[in-house]
Amino acid sequence: MSAKIDHRSIMSRRREEGAAIVVTGAAGGIGGGIVERLLADGWQVIATDLSAEALERLKDGAAGAALSFAPLDVADSAAVRALAVDLDARGVAVAGLVNAAGLLQDIMPFMTMDEAAHRKIWDVNYFGALACTREFGACIMAGGGGSIVNITSINEIRPLPLHAYAPTKVALGSMTALTAGEFGQAGLRVNAVAPGFTLTPIMRAKIESGTRDDSAIKQATAMGRLVEIEEIAAVVGFLMSDAASAVSGASIPVDAGWLATSHWMNFGAALR
Repeated sequence: MSAKIDHRSIMSRRREEGAAIVVTGAAGGIGGGIVERLLADGWQVIATDLSAEALERLKDGAAGAALSFAPLDVADSAAVRALAVDLDARGVAVAGLVNAAGLLQDIMPFMTMDEAAHRKIWDVNYFGALACTREFGACIMAGGGGSIVNITSINEIRPLPLHAYAPTKVALGSMTALTAGEFGQAGLRVNAVAPGFTLTPIMRAKIESGTRDDSAIKQATAMGRLVEIEEIAAVVGFLMSDAASAVSGASIPVDAGWLATSHWMNFGAALR
């Protein structure tokens, strides 16, 4: 099978054919930035989100026929399958998937973590991405290949005290590598982008209200700053292009050097 697939040109060919990329969590800060980047790169985009109201706000700022919308609860595997079946029935080809839907959590002691809340985060962050990968991944491979990008987190690599959120991102990173190995010869690449502390609307609001000290975060990064949404979207755009035709199974941190610096500072702070 691999000899029949030119991995170097799959994404260009599928984009020229008018195939679409499905983005979950598209009404969120990072999801919305990814939608904008993919549209700028010339892709047809199907923006999905749990919140129909949030999708309506996204519609208000959108222009052009390249963008369409579909309410979707990724934790509802039947709904995910129904959307995939509907797209196929309408002749909408899918070349890519960005699993950006996710739930955050507040820091709390392990012993006080509510089990129901814990399971809900797993249902969205891990099982939601699993369902989307299964259903839309099948569509991508049936159409001739493409690319999946999972939005994980620096918690995938160095967990912070988020006892439900962090393990879901570790698991999603593992699923990224496993599916990359399984789907590669069918022309489907699977990668992850692991954002660090990012200036999303939620983060900006916390900084402005004084509930989050961004100076401490900046001090713990190599670049002395937080990440912009556009910088995450740019890496997703790369992974959705033929420039990344030999990249699969990778998890790329976009964290302004936080992973490189947070532990280094225990020894090297005096060098600054």
